[in-house]
Amino acid sequence: MNTAPGKRPLPKPSKARSTPAAPGRRKANPFWRWSLRVYRAPGVQEACLALQDRCGADVNLLLFCGWVGLAGRALDQRLLRQAAACVGRWQAEVVAPLRAVRRTLKHGGAKASTAAPALALRRRVAALELQAESVEQTLLFELAGSWPPPARPKRPPIAVAASLGRYLASLPGVPQPPGPRHLATLVDACCATPATRRSAGDPGAGINKPAPPGRR
Repeated sequence: MNTAPGKRPLPKPSKARSTPAAPGRRKANPFWRWSLRVYRAPGVQEACLALQDRCGADVNLLLFCGWVGLAGRALDQRLLRQAAACVGRWQAEVVAPLRAVRRTLKHGGAKASTAAPALALRRRVAALELQAESVEQTLLFELAGSWPPPARPKRPPIAVAASLGRYLASLPGVPQPPGPRHLATLVDACCATPATRRSAGDPGAGINKPAPPGRR
């Protein structure tokens, strides 16, 4: 891979787990499948997008806090920094630009003569955004697999709430604390969505959706 001088290449999943393609083409990892279900729960999309647009949160990291919390793991600042560093450049240079292009195409006010091709282009960009979201979740999935089990597991609602609170508090320049309603929605949805035995209970073993995480 050619890389500009002084610039590190973007992270990529290990060869042991190849980059996920679009849903239906390759079996997704348990974190992705679980996130699909959580994101469809009532109020979750609204909560995630509010935290994304108001606080600068990465929706995949919000969901990651919930997924590892099902195993009783409350992410401390060190693990949160690891997770953010693992996907930060991918989110900033791949996922976010694709989202910006898709939103521009959606609200750009294309003329009648270009409406059809603009819609087709937006759908293609949305498909690429979906794949980029899936790659990011694979990076997080592999990171979780490198961690030892939590020494003192907490009850899932406590672990999820603690991780979400610490993550949002770590975001720079948040104008005001996120509404407790959004946090409660995420905690409830994450804890009400069962994971497969080897997804949250054992992250090292083995999700945009009609609208993927961060989509709209």
